[in-house]
Amino acid sequence: MRAALCCLLLLPPAAAIAQVPSYETLELQARTNLIVNGPSFNLPDGSSFNSVTVSLDELAQVAFKVQILPGTNAAGVWFGGGGAGSIRCQSEDVVDVFITDVHLDGAGGIVFGQTGGNINGLYRCDPSVPAASLLTAQPLGTTSWGTPRGASDSSVGYRASFGSGRAWVSFAAGQARIHAAEETIQPGSGVGFLFTPAYGESGRIAGKVQVLAAGPVPQHDEIQLIDSQGAVTTLATQVAVDPNSPFTGFDNSVALGPDDQVAFIANRVGGGRGVFRVRAGQAAEPLALTGVDGLVEIEFFGPAINADGLVAFRGRDAAGQAVCVADGISLGKVISQGDQVPSDLGTAQIGQNDASTVFGGGVAINGAGDVAFIAALHPPGNNQIEWGSGVYVAYASATAIFADGFE
Repeated sequence: MRAALCCLLLLPPAAAIAQVPSYETLELQARTNLIVNGPSFNLPDGSSFNSVTVSLDELAQVAFKVQILPGTNAAGVWFGGGGAGSIRCQSEDVVDVFITDVHLDGAGGIVFGQTGGNINGLYRCDPSVPAASLLTAQPLGTTSWGTPRGASDSSVGYRASFGSGRAWVSFAAGQARIHAAEETIQPGSGVGFLFTPAYGESGRIAGKVQVLAAGPVPQHDEIQLIDSQGAVTTLATQVAVDPNSPFTGFDNSVALGPDDQVAFIANRVGGGRGVFRVRAGQAAEPLALTGVDGLVEIEFFGPAINADGLVAFRGRDAAGQAVCVADGISLGKVISQGDQVPSDLGTAQIGQNDASTVFGGGVAINGAGDVAFIAALHPPGNNQIEWGSGVYVAYASATAIFADGFE
């Protein structure tokens, strides 16, 4: 099934061919459904996941968390690819145990944080063995290990929460390093709040930072890139402190590419929202803007970026909710509400029987431009029958989309 194209130009039509791929091949990896509505696919019947963000590696292998596993109190870690896979690891089997979204680390492992168990901390799952192992509980006093992201050298970056504040932390070679900390736990830092971080191959952490007022400078938010020594590079800031800034505010989550390119979503001076890409020393580049050529909305889920600077995100156009990709020249639509997709039950349609969102959690993209997403399914033309939620990989085609929308 070929997804409809959504070519939202940000440059004049003189640009010949964009690097945004087309997506002609979609493959179901797993599907969950209520037992009363029928069986699941590549999951135990009765399994459940809700608003999780899938992880995707360079081999187009997928991992995601499963909050409910029948017959156990544990949460599960699903891993697979090519239309096959299973639960490979579990959290501790404890009532009210919780794990974060999981992340494929590029070194053959899957990382996640656990709280509410007997031994809490940052865990690493090896898909080839049936158990997860504790990686670290550092820094001392940490109560939760949020949004862990692993790198190919097996290092991990995450947000550590304490009783009185938060810190951005990386863990490598047995040692935890604090990149940034809030004023409540590191007096003098000037940081009021650290939002969801992104960790990259360089060992740096990027994210949105609330900077406290200092003298004539009011409290404001910035997009920062910070290394393990605490050196800060400000990539974007608000117009409240920089009259030349095009931004009034930023969404809470960013994406960090292997070469330290950062993708973020921002509210714009004069109204509207946009998806932007930036690297140190350069101005932020708009990739997609609401109100331009049919893009109605950019949803409040973090973007994803690959080594080529291709950015995937959730948006909305006249056809409804969509997953889009952008490269700075054009924007293509991977999949949309109402599209038909393959499934283990035959052809399915993406949609809900009410106004609920049809996509779940954030999206992921790999170096080839393949995109992973989660969507609600029903039989074609009948949204009164629920087929649950499916985890898909949309494979990038070598055929690029022409900038005028034709091939």
